[in-house]
Amino acid sequence: MNLPYFTRVALLAALFAAPASVLIPAQAQEAPAPTQTEKPWLGRVKGDGVRLRSGAGVNHAPIHVLDKGDELVVVGTKEGWMQVRLPKGAACWVASELVVAAADGKSYTVKGDRVNLRGSPDTNSFPIGQVGKGKQLAACMDGQTGQAVVSEKYVRVIPPEEATAYVSGEFIEKVRDIAPEKLVNPQPAPEERKVDPNATVEKPSEGPKSDAVADGHAPKAEEKPAPAKRQPTKEELDDERKTFDELRIMLRDELRKPAAEVNLTNLRKMFEQYAEFALDEKLQAEAKALIEKIDATVKLLEAEKKRLADEQAKRAAELERIKKEALEKKEPKEDLGPANYIAKGTVGSTGNLAKTPASHRMFDENGKVLYDLRWDKGDLAKYWGKFVGVTGEIKEYEGWPYKVIVIKRIDVLIEDDDK
Repeated sequence: MNLPYFTRVALLAALFAAPASVLIPAQAQEAPAPTQTEKPWLGRVKGDGVRLRSGAGVNHAPIHVLDKGDELVVVGTKEGWMQVRLPKGAACWVASELVVAAADGKSYTVKGDRVNLRGSPDTNSFPIGQVGKGKQLAACMDGQTGQAVVSEKYVRVIPPEEATAYVSGEFIEKVRDIAPEKLVNPQPAPEERKVDPNATVEKPSEGPKSDAVADGHAPKAEEKPAPAKRQPTKEELDDERKTFDELRIMLRDELRKPAAEVNLTNLRKMFEQYAEFALDEKLQAEAKALIEKIDATVKLLEAEKKRLADEQAKRAAELERIKKEALEKKEPKEDLGPANYIAKGTVGSTGNLAKTPASHRMFDENGKVLYDLRWDKGDLAKYWGKFVGVTGEIKEYEGWPYKVIVIKRIDVLIEDDDK
């Protein structure tokens, strides 16, 4: 069952919360394969502002807007929709990682198998065709800069014969059959159409559609009444409103997140779809107002993120300063007053890892053992090899070879007179 277009849009918006591993890569999605007509034929658009879509149904995103009188090559049908060759002025994108640019930057060579063509520079829209390895694609050039039109991960190309899209059959009238060997796209090149290279959905340039001189003597074409615009049904409007309200709830929930976690990029894209293509003009206006609020909010969020980052940097710098001062600060030596040492000597090891009954040993200047040492409130390891004086209590332990001093105070003796 086909979901209405804006229901699909809302579901796509929810995808930005999913991990990248679940998104479909540019080369993996299958392009549609509708039933082909027996013979291609040339069709003419009967209305203005007719939308060319990436799939057969209003649940597929528009990728181009057609004018009355535009001619298209119809190559297939599906459920009342005409599959047509993509006009040369329509947007056609391919993932930049799957093509190799020519030295002059005016063409690309496909390096992957079954590479998808798309109507927008992302994976949000359905593929509009596939090209094989080695296929040559002409680059779409910007008329102002003379450079190839590119986005972050996609390059825009002139639609090849493999690129097709769909238009509702009610807006196409048959002109004549076309022999397969003469199947060419009647649309003019992009530079003649003067399309905006940065637009996802382009509208043909406005202006006179005849070469006749406007001197009052040019023959006047017979004027035909414009076809009545189809009014959306109540069901379509209700579905559109329901999905729009769901998007507003998603926006509200996103704004409740901490400033550092808020991401409004994809939601803004969804509201842009409403602002451009909503059936209800009121929804178009609401969407445009929300886009303005989103843009203002993004500026505030960026300022808040910068403030938080600055504060965090200041806190880190302050902690680093305190740490540095603590390491550099020397504790004042406690003045314990004169001591009556019961022994003086150089601290060494007993070979015993435990403190009890003794962990270290005191030697005289000739290396003779004077006492074993134990310090229950400190670590004698830092006095290793130093000449010290100690106070405390002398104890004897059965089976232990030397008397043990349980230290109360220990001082490093610097002066030669103390040795």
